Amino acid sequence: MSKPTVHIIGSGISGLRCAEIVLDSGLDVKIYEKSERIGGRMKTDIVDGFLLDRGFHVMQTGYPHSISKIDFESLGSEAFSPGTRIIKTVNGRPKITTYSDPFRRPLSSLRLLGSERWSDLIGMAKLRLSLSRMDIKKIFSGGDASTYEYLRQSGLSNSFIDKLLRPLFAGIFLESKLDTNERLFRFIFSSMSRGDMVLPRKGVGAYPNHLAKKIGLERISLSTSAFADDPTTIIINGQRKTVDQVVVAHPPQSEEKSMRMVWTVYFDSPRSPAPGKFLLLNGDYQIGKTAIAHMAVPSDVQPSYAPEGRSLVVATIVGDAADSLNLNNAEAVESRARKEIEQWFPDCKNWKTLDVQHIKAALPSRETGVNLSFSKSIGEDGIITCGDHMTHASMQGAVNSAETAANEAIRRIQN
Repeated sequence: MSKPTVHIIGSGISGLRCAEIVLDSGLDVKIYEKSERIGGRMKTDIVDGFLLDRGFHVMQTGYPHSISKIDFESLGSEAFSPGTRIIKTVNGRPKITTYSDPFRRPLSSLRLLGSERWSDLIGMAKLRLSLSRMDIKKIFSGGDASTYEYLRQSGLSNSFIDKLLRPLFAGIFLESKLDTNERLFRFIFSSMSRGDMVLPRKGVGAYPNHLAKKIGLERISLSTSAFADDPTTIIINGQRKTVDQVVVAHPPQSEEKSMRMVWTVYFDSPRSPAPGKFLLLNGDYQIGKTAIAHMAVPSDVQPSYAPEGRSLVVATIVGDAADSLNLNNAEAVESRARKEIEQWFPDCKNWKTLDVQHIKAALPSRETGVNLSFSKSIGEDGIITCGDHMTHASMQGAVNSAETAANEAIRRIQN
């Protein structure tokens, strides 16, 4: 007799994690994916020997799921240096300042004492210390204002926010005004404080690929159109089928239209423009005046991202910044990116463009007043749905939603 089966529509990280839990419970699963590849927004392409993730993407070792479920060593992961670098134009010339994590590299961070307001440095230290020790449930309770309002209430100056936190979190939240709910900022910042940003040897697509192999590739149908008609009815390539339970692991089309977008430009450079394994933030970032929020050289961190003797350089342009400058096609985005980078690194004129990606539905919008939660319960009726659009915009949000959905599907079948 065949096992009861949960039919999952979507093979992003949420759908795969849902399937993993269902299988562990003793039930069976079947996954349907409309595209030709699994992974959702966690995909990696190979172009001319370079690894290009779908948008600049890192994995956070400080997420609860990362700590308990992911073997980063087996993925061959390498970490960014703790801290960041800021590049600003001073008297017409670029100046790079390194902001090391004072809790991990105290001696390297001492040089900032003479160049930054003590109130900002103390405010950042207090913020890091308090959030890194805060319980997850407390992080997702309390204030419900914007990230910008929260940072100002924490005592940080506008100038410090603009040159450090705005370009950094613009690239994380995919919006430049820091309108994102403060609860998500607290969660992301606390996770970054506890762990590292890492890149697997085979790109971020390595983790969903690992899950897919664990689930069993024979359980995954690619290039397959599937829709849930009700909790136990699925339409597969136009054919209606009654099943034990359906889980929809992707956002509805109506929500995709309101999701945040991002442009990512990938370059092949003969050398690293800024060696050191740091993320490079645009200290002059201002919506309507500049496009690039930050740059990275993934091959400095993870050598497998570029062929030997070459470097992969990635520039991130957030959707609202592109819109403010009327950058609405790949040619315009690439041209603007080169123009800004050449002010910092004149050798950019010799770089080869590998790809210009435009991800229209990159992240769900999570702004003020939405009472953002760590996880979300599912009603006893209706179609079970999961994904980061159900909780908060992070990989952790996606797996939290997956776990809730899987447990509800198991409960319904076993009752």
